[in-house]
Amino acid sequence: MFVENYRLDTMIGGQAQTVIPYPKISAEDWYIWKAFLPVKSAPFGKKVLLHETKNSLRVAYGIPFEVYHEMIRGADYFEDIEVWGKQEIYKDPIAVGIARNGDRYLICRWGMDKLIPFESIKNRSWLYRIHNFGVNLLTSEMFWLTSAAVAVFGIALIAIW
Repeated sequence: MFVENYRLDTMIGGQAQTVIPYPKISAEDWYIWKAFLPVKSAPFGKKVLLHETKNSLRVAYGIPFEVYHEMIRGADYFEDIEVWGKQEIYKDPIAVGIARNGDRYLICRWGMDKLIPFESIKNRSWLYRIHNFGVNLLTSEMFWLTSAAVAVFGIALIAIW
């Protein structure tokens, strides 16, 4: 199991570096992260994290113990913590802290194999957006109803001709 913790060192020469010790995700980077990891779990608040057991989060969401501990550490700084992943939540998900003002911060990432560097994700973001569009289209009920209606209409036109 690979886990990348993004907690920043909060003290430099005895001075506090930042109020929130995690890197902020810019709007541009968030757009890329959402293309790569389109599925969001239910938000975890501090109360939920403290009342859930490590094992229940592991079974329900595939959250490893190390990630659970980091989410607990980050819960003091955020209103909610979200886990974003692929269709299978176990594949390279990220834990994101949501501040009171709505800003997003990267808490950690994890996966079974070596994690894909963010630069590679950036370079392939267009591919992830196309894939997500295709998945959304194929799982859309309206797509299939419209396709069936067009097919029936086309068969009727051919039969009349």
